[in-house]
Amino acid sequence: MKRKWQGIAVLTISSLIATGCTLNGDASTKTVTISEDVKLESALTDGSIIAKHDGSIPIDVKVNYPGFKGNNIFYNQNKATYHLDLKTMKKEKIADKPFYLLSENGNRALSLVNEEFYVLDFQTNTKQFIGTGSEEYLTYFGDEEGSTVIQIIHKKSDIVLEKTNLSTNQKTSWTISDMFEWDGLSISSFQTSSNGIYIVGKSLEEGYGFYHLTDNREIEQLSPLEKIDSMDRYHFLDEETIIFNDIYNGKSGIYTLNLKTEQVTQLVAGGEDEEGIWVPFYKLSPDKNKILFDAPVQVGKEYKTNVYVAELINGKVSNPSLIMQNADLYAVISYTGYWSQDSNTVFISTTIPGEETIDTVEVFQVQSDK
Repeated sequence: MKRKWQGIAVLTISSLIATGCTLNGDASTKTVTISEDVKLESALTDGSIIAKHDGSIPIDVKVNYPGFKGNNIFYNQNKATYHLDLKTMKKEKIADKPFYLLSENGNRALSLVNEEFYVLDFQTNTKQFIGTGSEEYLTYFGDEEGSTVIQIIHKKSDIVLEKTNLSTNQKTSWTISDMFEWDGLSISSFQTSSNGIYIVGKSLEEGYGFYHLTDNREIEQLSPLEKIDSMDRYHFLDEETIIFNDIYNGKSGIYTLNLKTEQVTQLVAGGEDEEGIWVPFYKLSPDKNKILFDAPVQVGKEYKTNVYVAELINGKVSNPSLIMQNADLYAVISYTGYWSQDSNTVFISTTIPGEETIDTVEVFQVQSDK
């Protein structure tokens, strides 16, 4: 399956690699409305939002994709973390340790030095010790704000899931084998809640589904995920609605799932070609009212990517616009795209084909035509 993550591999960017990135023709400099044939394959409504190309910003330092956060670029140099502000083009050292993962909002980072894990807080210029371990230990943020850390820890013959609340330094742990079959469990589905953690997997008692584990170690099935192949990556749109991209009832796409009614709605369709099934990816805006999404397109013997921006209105993708056409993206849009905190600006990072670092950041202003 093309551009599909499974299991532990979802945590490695290498599994998302496509093929380099360049802008094609004039797609980056003007608004292009999505074509009618794509509308027929997706739950799209009529209309168009204005997505104006605001400029191209070349990056003159070596930056890998984990360091891309829109206007804020982070990179490691001389075993320390540096920051590049694209508004001022100012470069500065902001931490005395290197990072390997940033929180979604870019305010915190995880660092591993001499088998010790730290959280680097760029707002307070502090570091917080999390625990010890090696690179094979999976440690990452449990939420977009970076307020919690999740660790997958091997202990003798078992695997323990541990959550650290950074504000209190309180740790809560669950033994995976006590509740779930480990085989096929998607680690990327682990997300923290206010009083526990969400997880997708096959429980020993109720089978496959979407679960909430409380800090008191109670377990509740939120959905049996009927006809959904997997849910490696998802976001809550509200308390009852999840957006995700995967395969439902044999069809790939971007969907919403209502946890109360179990209704699944397709927002954007995927497809199938001679190389197999492909799944579109999305990047949700902070206000949860807009998304970026991608779709592969065959150009001669090569596969490139179209990137769209759209509004989410009444549970449907509305007012779509094509903002990049036949682009060679280094990775799927969930990694190469980024929204400003006010949800009005889109940043898309590009690279030179064959390279693994960011070459240019394309900036788009997104406004409704209403």
